[in-house]
Order: sequence, then C-alpha cells, then structure tokens
Amino acid sequence: MKVWVLTGDKLETAVNIGYASKQLVGGMDIMTISDQATITDVQRKLSEFCGRIDRGTTERHSLSFALDSAVEKDFLNLALSCKSVICCRVSPLQKAEVVKLVRTNVKDSITLAIGDGANDVSMIQAAHIGVGISGREGLQATLASDYAISQFRFLAKLLLVHGAWNYRRLANVILYSFYKNICLYMIEFWFAFLNGFSGQPLFERWTIGLYNILFTLLAPIVLGILDQDVSASTRLAQPHLYKTSQQNSAFNTKMFWKWVFLALFHSALLFYAVYFLLWHETPFENGQVFGIWYVGNTVYTAVVVTVNVKAAMVTQYWTPLTHFAIWGSIAAWFLYVLVYSHFWPTFPLAVEFVGQDFKLFTSFTFYGLFVLAPAVASLPEFMYIVFQKTLCPTSIDRAIVADVEGRGGKMIERDREMGLSVSYSVSSGSSTYGDGMDPGETERALTYKHGYAFSQEDHGSATKGTFVQRRDLVRFYDTQKGHT
Repeated sequence: MKVWVLTGDKLETAVNIGYASKQLVGGMDIMTISDQATITDVQRKLSEFCGRIDRGTTERHSLSFALDSAVEKDFLNLALSCKSVICCRVSPLQKAEVVKLVRTNVKDSITLAIGDGANDVSMIQAAHIGVGISGREGLQATLASDYAISQFRFLAKLLLVHGAWNYRRLANVILYSFYKNICLYMIEFWFAFLNGFSGQPLFERWTIGLYNILFTLLAPIVLGILDQDVSASTRLAQPHLYKTSQQNSAFNTKMFWKWVFLALFHSALLFYAVYFLLWHETPFENGQVFGIWYVGNTVYTAVVVTVNVKAAMVTQYWTPLTHFAIWGSIAAWFLYVLVYSHFWPTFPLAVEFVGQDFKLFTSFTFYGLFVLAPAVASLPEFMYIVFQKTLCPTSIDRAIVADVEGRGGKMIERDREMGLSVSYSVSSGSSTYGDGMDPGETERALTYKHGYAFSQEDHGSATKGTFVQRRDLVRFYDTQKGHT
C-alpha cells in the first residue's frame, strides 16, 4: 500500500507535512523535482533520479511537464519505485491527472483519494474510491465522495476494519447466491435424465418461486450486513490482517469455481441419495405410494436444510438475528408445507400439494432423509474446514482464535508474515522495525529536528536543511507587547 500526498501547499510546507506525518524520515534521500523549465529538464532530472530510489517530492510547474505524455511513464516508474511521493503546489486538475495516471497504467491497482475541500473534488471523483472529510473547508468533498468521515484519523478504521469486513461480506454474499441457486436448479437437470427430458418438474411451481423469496432470503442478508471475522480492535492492532483483502483471497476465480463445484456436488448428492433410497416406493399403511411430489418435497427439504447449514458454516459472527435468519428459514419451510397443503380447494392452486403435509410428517423415511442427506453433504466440507484451521491456520484464523480466547488486540503475530510498520515508545525507549527500516535509520529519524510547518520564503529554509524551531517561534511573541 503506497501513500501519495497531493497538496496545494508550497514545497517547504509540503516537506514539513511529510515529516509530521512520517511520510518523510530524517536522513533519507529526498529527490526533488522543482523549477524545471522544459520537458527536457524534467526528463534529465528523472534520468538522474532513476538510480536513487527513496522518497520524492514534485512541484507544480515541474509536475505539469511530468504528466506530459512524453515523460509520464518515466515519472510513474520513478514514483512507484519511491516509498512515498509528495506533489506540492498542485492544482485540482493535476491531482485528478495523477490519480488517473496511476489508475490507468498500474495493473490491478485500486486508488483511494481523500480530501476535505472543493479543490479535492476532481481527485476524489477520479479515484476508484473517494473519501470526503466534512469540516471547515465545507461539504463539497463530502458530497462528491463515496464515503464521508469527520476526521482524517477515522480513515484507518474505515479502511482496515469496515473495508475488510465489507470485502468479506460482499464476497460471501455473491458466492453464496450462486451456490444456493445452482444447488436447487441443477436438481431439475439431474431429474431430466429420468423423465426423458419431458419437461416434467420435480418441484411444485410456487415452491420453486418462494425459494429465493422466503426460504433462502435471510441468510445472505445477515451475511452481508452483520457478519465479521475479526473484531475491530484486533484489526486496528494488527493492520497486516488487511493484506488478505489486498490479495483478493476471498473472491477470485479459484474461489468461485470452488463454490460452483460444491453446489454441483451437493445437488447431485441430495437428488440421487433421495432417489435411490426411495427406489422401491414403499407404500404407506393405506396402500398409497410416495409419488413424484413426495420425492420432490423430500429433496427440496434436504436442499433448504443444506444451503442454510452452508450459510451457518460460512458465518463467523453469530447474533440473535443470525440464528433467526438461518434456523428460521428452515422452520419457515415446514410451516409452509403445513399451510400450503390445505390451500386447495379454498384457493384455486396447490392441487399437487394436497395431503403432502400428512405424507411427509407421518413418514419416518422423510425424517431420516432430511437429516441424513444434508449431514452427508456437509460433512466433507466440515472436516476440511476443521483440518485446515487446525493444521494450516492463516493469520485470520489465528486472530479469530485470539478473539475467542479474549486476547484480541493484544496478540502479536510471531511470524510477522505481512510485516509491521515502525512503532516507537518514548517512555520505554523500545522500537519495532518494519519494512525498509534499520536501527541506524530509525535513530536518525528520532533525533532529526523537525521544524514548524510554515515558511516565509518560497525556497526557504526547509530545502536547505534548517527549519524554524517551534521554541523560537513561540519566544518571538511577547504577550506584554502588542503586535500588528
């Protein structure tokens, strides 16, 4: 994840902002592209910096040449090689052009732009995701954004917590929607081989229509709204968990075909298990045989139970609404059978369903099948999940276990497989090193004298290595005297 600063402030202020936000670290090599009069000068400067990769700052006049089609690729390659990029004295149009440059030329990139003023609107609209900060600068940025926050510090929670949660929720809802529909409607395909492709349905027409409206409606809703894998405190304490979202591990081609194959397997297993167990059509005590609608309703019951159990296996965060949605959907099917079986002749429909409640609920075969068939279908995946989380747990799995055990945000990943940023405690004097940081570099960063974030000169003290000290600025003012 790379952070670029696009600001309208002058160079000295931008540099000080970079140090204050730790985008720039004292002692690091800063490459500055400023006061370049022509495209040739910019090209020469870019070639000079190609062998030096650290941090870069670009000024507005030079940026206008850097964004020219002749040199924009060189500028982009150099900027992507830097750990951070700061563009100062940038116009609103140039902000949008920089975002479009990255969005167009960097494959599989997802850009996020955040701003608080009207001059950030074009940049926010050019990015994949726009975040507006509502404050003293007005509401223009907020109105043009996808998400609005009140303070910049809330971006961490928006990205690391809600961003990761919503990614997983959307992935599960999309995959689950494909799964549950394939699981039911492929059964009609398997049945077609037995009825000679005559078009005879296995399920009653209103039962088919209510599948997505009633019996499997609530499970994807609670998955998409309430589900969360790791608590907010743990995600904020371990930002490297966001890496799984960046790697697109929950929604990719492999995961899609995994769910499709699982749906095909479940549909075939549920249909043929019921079909072969009812092969001899054992009659009831009154001499009646099962019939096609009995077989269809038994298979339908197994499907409703299986797909809702699948939702339960995917769910990581259980609430009373989650229990109601999943188990209530199964109960709704049984209630539907009781009521719908008595519609005819009061209502001119459901002739095929007459007496089905008596046939189903008085048959021990039905009870055995609606429990056994879903159990057999779900058992292989359940065993796979158990072995995977026990023998090869991911960082997310370990974080979930830490939440359950009450350790939550206190847990520190020993392997640090994703890497952590630098943290320093003034009281204890201890430091943790992340990517690209060595102890000597960190020491220079901690002892470097950072100045006040304002300069009185266009090319003043910040670029020369001296800064206006805050203590000198404060002592300049005498409260006993008046100043104009």
